[in-house]
Amino acid sequence: MIKLVFISTLLLSIFDVSSAPSKKVNPEKLFKEAERYLYKGQYELARKSLSKYVKAEKDDADGWSMYAFANRKLKKYDAAEKYYKKALNLDPEHKQALEYQGELFVELGDIASAENNLSLLAELCPNSCEEYEMLKKYISGASVKSW
Repeated sequence: MIKLVFISTLLLSIFDVSSAPSKKVNPEKLFKEAERYLYKGQYELARKSLSKYVKAEKDDADGWSMYAFANRKLKKYDAAEKYYKKALNLDPEHKQALEYQGELFVELGDIASAENNLSLLAELCPNSCEEYEMLKKYISGASVKSW
């Protein structure tokens, strides 16, 4: 028994398991990192961080909306459309996802769908809100949203 403990201790010290790289993901860190990248316009780096984030936090509509946004800014419209739908399936009243999806519709020339999102935002924001105002300006061509 003593030999077994000694051999185990020896093997652990030789292979130092504690220094093995960790594959754990820190979702909070990834989300904050992605926000920093988005504010800097570094959409590819944001997209990569958010890809890891949404794998860890599958039910976070904010994460899916931001992931869609990063894809849209990179002109990956099919991916953006898919991820906005995911965000809105998780939270049908997610104002940011509705606004950004509306902006995607404008970029794709689908003004009717963008106006539908604007109507949904009007219902969610009876006294107006930033998302409603921004999408309204985007539809009219008065505003180009960067982040």
